[in-house]
Amino acid sequence: MKDLLFLSNGHGEDMIAGRILDAVREIAPALEIDAWPMVGRGDAYLSRGVPISGTQNLLPSAGFATLEWKLMGADLRAGWIRTHWNQFRDSRSLGGRYRLLVAVGDIIPLLASVFARTPFVFVGCAKSYYYDAKHGYTGLEKRLLRRHAMAVYPRDALTARTLADAGIPVRDLGNPMMDGLEGSGDRFGVPQGSTVVGMFPGTREDAEVNFLDLLASALAMARRSADPARLRFLFPVRGAFDAAAMASAISGEPILAGVSVAVTGAGEGVVLRAQLPGGAEAIVAKNRFADALRLSDIVVGMAGTANEQAIGLGIPLVTAPSRGVQGERFVRMKMQFFGDSAVAVARDPDAIAAETLAILADPERGRRMGVAGRERMGAPGASRAIAGEIVAALQSLRQERAA
Repeated sequence: MKDLLFLSNGHGEDMIAGRILDAVREIAPALEIDAWPMVGRGDAYLSRGVPISGTQNLLPSAGFATLEWKLMGADLRAGWIRTHWNQFRDSRSLGGRYRLLVAVGDIIPLLASVFARTPFVFVGCAKSYYYDAKHGYTGLEKRLLRRHAMAVYPRDALTARTLADAGIPVRDLGNPMMDGLEGSGDRFGVPQGSTVVGMFPGTREDAEVNFLDLLASALAMARRSADPARLRFLFPVRGAFDAAAMASAISGEPILAGVSVAVTGAGEGVVLRAQLPGGAEAIVAKNRFADALRLSDIVVGMAGTANEQAIGLGIPLVTAPSRGVQGERFVRMKMQFFGDSAVAVARDPDAIAAETLAILADPERGRRMGVAGRERMGAPGASRAIAGEIVAALQSLRQERAA
């Protein structure tokens, strides 16, 4: 019997599980750990050398089928019923194979853990009582957590208090989404005194298309700004970003006329720089998300987890629909959680530019947005704290088995 199986259902959830897993390995390096990425390939696990098990959901919606009928239709045509049946079957087969399960996400890994008839803890990174009732914890989820979970780790204090009032074994240890954001201190050559706008295209399949939309927004800001020479636009991009191909795409986009681009590398760090009108500059850095986030005075995001991490650091957020699954309905849903910490605008360069510059021109508004964001996301340090409790739970289960 192996020690731990991490179950998670999405890119952001995999990243959160990975941080907790890293902390578990630091505390107890001899543990045998597997992972089941229930949605997507599980790159966060693969990069850590963690063995993968279980049927993966590689359907077109990437786990967002409930947001739009067209996404559900695409999933149904691609094998939604077969995929979920196989996942149910795999869940039932887990019994006796692991001492403890760590479910990270929402009802999908929660149900899988219940079906497995194995002790589990639940890291609730998807839902919050800052959402309305439709997007909060359902009665079914609360019953399952109350009856089956050894411990539940919600993402914010409000949700922790509400679930505890329902008799659920809650441990409020902070939000693991806010861990791993210390950065290296890399400033990417940004001069002191610059106004830094973080431009977050996300890490999904639509990231490069989103990048072009955001670059067009940066161009619009440079043209509208009274002092464009102070503007620096930071684009943290995923590892698959091809700087040479993107430079070619920029040169061929009429809407980006006036942008002068140069490829500066292909590996990690700054891979592309673009000169904008009036002395503004766009800087593209690969695998440097935390550094870009820490430098940003404001963030324009077409992302998921990255947007939430921005508000958690008290950075005002302007969010717009992506070209992919995180479209208009996704943004409307997320705005229920963001509240006063963010502003949603259309995916239009002029609309994005106008709202971003308006917030930068009103420091008191930006401060209020930052206060609201920190409240919703909570404190860092949860990954290590949760890992400590997971290791303690394993020890307790071993002692029970030996008795």
